[in-house]
Amino acid sequence: MNVIHQNELLKEYYNHFPLSDYFSFDICPYTSIVKFDSAENILCEGEKPDSLYYLISGRAKLFLSHENGRISLINFLNAPCFVGEMELLGAQEAANGVTAITPCICYKILINKCRDKLLNDTKFLRYLCLFLSQKAIGNTDNYSKNQSYPLEVRLANFILLTSSNKMYREKHTEVADFLGVTYRHLLYVLANFVKRGYLKKLNRVIIFKTQ
Repeated sequence: MNVIHQNELLKEYYNHFPLSDYFSFDICPYTSIVKFDSAENILCEGEKPDSLYYLISGRAKLFLSHENGRISLINFLNAPCFVGEMELLGAQEAANGVTAITPCICYKILINKCRDKLLNDTKFLRYLCLFLSQKAIGNTDNYSKNQSYPLEVRLANFILLTSSNKMYREKHTEVADFLGVTYRHLLYVLANFVKRGYLKKLNRVIIFKTQ
């Protein structure tokens, strides 16, 4: 994680993504702007976060590790959205893992310094209720689409969602679990994409072929 210090860049973000729209008090003294590189953790799994993040740009994935060593992809986060709101509200103490898929720019709000103000701010809580409701509706919509479309369509959308710089690196076992298909079926469809010229395999990375 890198903290952005350039004044002109800070002004640009604050002007285009004003946090004041969500709070009834001045949140700026508790806020910084940070950048996460691809594959960098935004929230470390199992830890209690000390900050609430607002994703300004980029994409990230939410995952959960199991005792048997398997990892389940839970959801994908697209800007703009909050990250860490469930831990702030106390719905869970420890965070699920959140990792940047692409470079991500975030507002970082130090909740340890303004937790009481956040949890008593009706403007912020009203927005958070709307945000969580819209996320639940989106999850339902995604689940419905997963049941309605063939694997070729769902996998193509998944690759587009999780790729960065035309490179796709997700583990096949995790993707098969997320899409609700067998590992063998997933490999068959991926091989068909390569055969048809949509993708190219390079070691353990899959690359979009240029036309």
